[in-house]
Amino acid sequence: MAPDALKPNCPQCGGPVPVPEGAAYAHCSFCGSESFVDLNGALLYQVIKPTVGRPRVQRLVQAAAHDAGWTGIRIDGLELTYEPVWELELANGSRLRIGARPGPEGRFGPVELPGGERAFVQPSQRDRSAAWSEPELAPESVAEVAARATGRPVSLKTIRLVHHPIFSGHTTIEGSRYDFRLDAVSGLLLDTEWPVRPTYHARTQAWTATLLMALAAAILPLAWSPLVVLAVGAYTIRSLTRRTATARAAI
Repeated sequence: MAPDALKPNCPQCGGPVPVPEGAAYAHCSFCGSESFVDLNGALLYQVIKPTVGRPRVQRLVQAAAHDAGWTGIRIDGLELTYEPVWELELANGSRLRIGARPGPEGRFGPVELPGGERAFVQPSQRDRSAAWSEPELAPESVAEVAARATGRPVSLKTIRLVHHPIFSGHTTIEGSRYDFRLDAVSGLLLDTEWPVRPTYHARTQAWTATLLMALAAAILPLAWSPLVVLAVGAYTIRSLTRRTATARAAI
């Protein structure tokens, strides 16, 4: 048997956990929980691999801005950050994720994680082109936060630190800057700060077409008015359909 390289404390029960030299993880013989460590005693990072590339971020953000009524926006300061989340497997087999950094209200609490391919990555193997946020919630405090979040004591079976890739940046709209965050796995926008301005272009076009068709029916001869009404209606439907298809294709 390989000699013990270190004996860190178990984040669940506080007992010493002997870690064989070169091991990626160790099991606590006191409570049975599992902790991932490296030879320096630091946690190894389980990473969800990004599936959204930078070019697609541009298209996703622009399409969402278009839906909110904005066009011609500029995207700057795009950065990929891996945000830490504690993933807990409870004794009853269920899982709970707790953000390892404070949320918008300055508190730690439950978060959602997207599906996707995961891998264990040592700190020395991190993607150096991205930023890595370090956890502010200590592992020994996770059980207490989980108990507050669920309203009852929790019994941890395993605990691991998962890094969730998030794109962040800002857009410039009519001279004002607005921040956004986008999930690099699911492609969903998170915490978008730009103001929602309803677009009235489609509604205005529909009302204009209705007015033209009413005028054609009232003014033009009976032989011509049906043709004009059909032409205006067909053009309006085609225009609105093309706009919708263009917005979807951008995604």
